[in-house]
Amino acid sequence: MDKLLFKRILVAALTILALVYVTYLLISANFDMYPTENAVQTTVTDTISTNGFIIRDETVISNNTNGVLSYSCGNCENVNANSNIAKVYSSEQDAVAQTQADKLQARINTLKENQTNSLTGAVSIDQLNNNIQNSLISYIYDANQFDVESVKTDADSLLAGINQRQLFTGKVDNYSAQLADLQAQVDALRASAGNSIGTITTPVAGYFTEFCDGYENAVKVSDIDSLTADSLKSIEPLPVAENTAGKVISNVNWYVACSVSSDDAATLSIWDGSVTVKFSEASTEAIPASVYRIQRSADEDGDALVILQCDYMNRGLLEARREPIEIGMGTFSGYRVSKRAIHDDYVTKVTYDENDKPHKEKKKVQGVYVLYGSEIQFKQISILYADRDYVICDPHPADTVLFNGETISLYDKIIVKGDDLYDGKVIK
Repeated sequence: MDKLLFKRILVAALTILALVYVTYLLISANFDMYPTENAVQTTVTDTISTNGFIIRDETVISNNTNGVLSYSCGNCENVNANSNIAKVYSSEQDAVAQTQADKLQARINTLKENQTNSLTGAVSIDQLNNNIQNSLISYIYDANQFDVESVKTDADSLLAGINQRQLFTGKVDNYSAQLADLQAQVDALRASAGNSIGTITTPVAGYFTEFCDGYENAVKVSDIDSLTADSLKSIEPLPVAENTAGKVISNVNWYVACSVSSDDAATLSIWDGSVTVKFSEASTEAIPASVYRIQRSADEDGDALVILQCDYMNRGLLEARREPIEIGMGTFSGYRVSKRAIHDDYVTKVTYDENDKPHKEKKKVQGVYVLYGSEIQFKQISILYADRDYVICDPHPADTVLFNGETISLYDKIIVKGDDLYDGKVIK
């Protein structure tokens, strides 16, 4: 036989033998290995997902004068009863000119106020710097939130702060030239445009918004005590009249009605009443709320009606009506453990009598098997929160909760699968 061919056959045989041996080792090792997961710190919020319908005290304001509206207040602005919310002009050109004149007049008033404060020493340089910094932070935040109205307000505040600082530090002596120029623009605009032909006032105080969706009179706050889960589903909007100028939300308390399962209703009924609500679109933050009313269905498996009471308001919530929500019932922090890892086994507690003689007690508890090197130890757990696939365990349970005072620690290797597990077992 050719020596080269013999070498090739020998190398191939040895390679195959090595592969067989490695495979055997891996298979053998897997019989003795137990998959583990580290106990890691996790924070979760127990939530109920559903669809919410917002109910508020809303007064629709009508425009009974033919013409073009120019609003005197912005969306989400707090207005007093009988205050003007808009002026009516004969043409759009008049409305635009007068609105621009009002904005310039507001800038004139701000400059005059800044000049007076600087001359009288009513503010300090630290106050000015803080005002500028806060305005800049608000501007960046509102810009990231795409809040156009707030960005405009922030920009005006930032400009006013910078102007006042220049005056305070002596970089400019006064605003006489600027004031004269702005006043000339105001006079020209006033002269070119007609005066308003009417004003629109609000009969009630509250938050104003131009947005109306037709649900303003579909359900009133006075109806929430008689509302049912079935009637909630049948609510439909009414047509919005063409002469609608906006609305005012007049009560600090408003409500979110929703349908939940019977199990979720039972969970809410035993809760302490304080929850949070997170809206999918109207607000980026979870807002505080309380459980106002729960009406269980006559059918055990039927949906229940839940009404939540809120008192926090922002621009997004003013225009929200129907959208998905998450009801948060509590936040839990602890060690995340897979449900597959939980077992029942005995733990031992050693106590000493008055003669210092040890006594052992055993008790069957709920816990997990933890791998320490090559040894398995069983540790009791105290569950704070349970989900479908995992639980959150209390990292520092009270002494009365643990039988022998021991529980899992951060980054413990918890065995999630395996047979013939017991405390003290040594893995060879």
